Amino acid sequence: MVSGAAGSGVFFLLLVTLAAAFKGGGHTGNLHDAATKARANAEIKKRKAAQTGHPADVADANAATKEAEGLTKAAALHSEAQKQPVPWPQKTPSGLPQFPAGWEPDEPPPQVVQNRAWQLLAPLWKRGVGATKTEKTAGRWITYQAQQMGKKKGVVAFRLRSEAALSTAA
Repeated sequence: MVSGAAGSGVFFLLLVTLAAAFKGGGHTGNLHDAATKARANAEIKKRKAAQTGHPADVADANAATKEAEGLTKAAALHSEAQKQPVPWPQKTPSGLPQFPAGWEPDEPPPQVVQNRAWQLLAPLWKRGVGATKTEKTAGRWITYQAQQMGKKKGVVAFRLRSEAALSTAA
C-alpha cells in the first residue's frame, strides 16, 4: 500500500477497498447484502468446524468470520459516511505544495477524513487511478487520491507534511 502507512490507517484502507470490491467499484448497493451473506456463510462454516473439528474446517471458519467482520465494519462505515454532509466547493489556496511533494499519508485518519474518503470513492474513480481532490476537511487540507490496491479500488488520504504545513500557515 502506501509506504509509512501504519495500523488503523491500513485497516481503514482495507475496509474502503473491500467495500469498493463489493460495491462494483463505486456503485451504491450491495455492501450491506454482502456483509449479511458473509455473516451467514461464516456461521455455517463455524457449525461445520464444530461438528468435524478438522483443522482445515476450523481455518476456513476463522477466515470466513474475519471476512464477515471486515464487511460488517465496512458497511457500518459506509452508512455513516453517507449521512455526513458533502462540503461546499472550496478554492484551494495557491500556497499549498503540489501533490505528492509536501504531502504524507494521513495516519491515522480521523473519522471525518474516513467519511470523506468514502464519499469520494466513486467520484475519484470515475476519473481513474491516481485522480486526486484536495480540500479542507475538519480544518486541515487533505488530498484524497484514487489508488489501485491489488484488484480493489481505494482512496488514500494525504495531509500536509509538518514542515509544509508550517510554511503555508504563515
